[in-house]
Amino acid sequence: MTASSFPGPPRLRRTAGDRRAQLVQIGLELLPTTPVQELTIDEVARRAGISRSLLFHYFATKRDYYTAVTRAAADLMWEHLLPRPGTPPEEQITGMLDRYVGWVETFRDSHTAFVRGAAGGDPWVAEVYEETRGRLVDLALRTLGLPDDALRRQLVLAWFAFTEDLVGSWAREPTMSRPELLELLRDVLDRLLTDPRAPHRSQARGGTPHEGR
Repeated sequence: MTASSFPGPPRLRRTAGDRRAQLVQIGLELLPTTPVQELTIDEVARRAGISRSLLFHYFATKRDYYTAVTRAAADLMWEHLLPRPGTPPEEQITGMLDRYVGWVETFRDSHTAFVRGAAGGDPWVAEVYEETRGRLVDLALRTLGLPDDALRRQLVLAWFAFTEDLVGSWAREPTMSRPELLELLRDVLDRLLTDPRAPHRSQARGGTPHEGR
């Protein structure tokens, strides 16, 4: 028996979960240059080294695949925006804003398509978008030390809409410096949450309207 007669090491077969994760990862790698709705299934399959038909063994439809990539991207953005351990409370919101601006700069076209797809009523985009915004509102209220009530949620959601629009347009055409943009966004948030028609922060933290004056 020659050396070539001995069988080589067995090839490890990917589990269905591993293959799905690989395909989603390929989609994520393409997002900086390609909005998720424009991902080509043939290109994804080619990069994975499988046939187009086999890709549909793991994702029943193109929409299922796009949804999985969109949800994975939203989870990555969420993890990216989380306050860094040890960051002083007064710096956490500004840090989150700075990382959000960087995210939009990196994934500008994909992020714009994500926001517009949700606004356009595309159900699978809207579902992921609303989940992500809800988590971000929860995070913002916790970080600011504010109670979670209907009024403040409305105000923070309105601020998020303003932030998405302004940062998206700024990424295409910077009309101010990055520090000026961050300062403006934080100032708008502070003004919204200290509007005289809304409960004052000091009241939210157990104080009185005149406390500290």
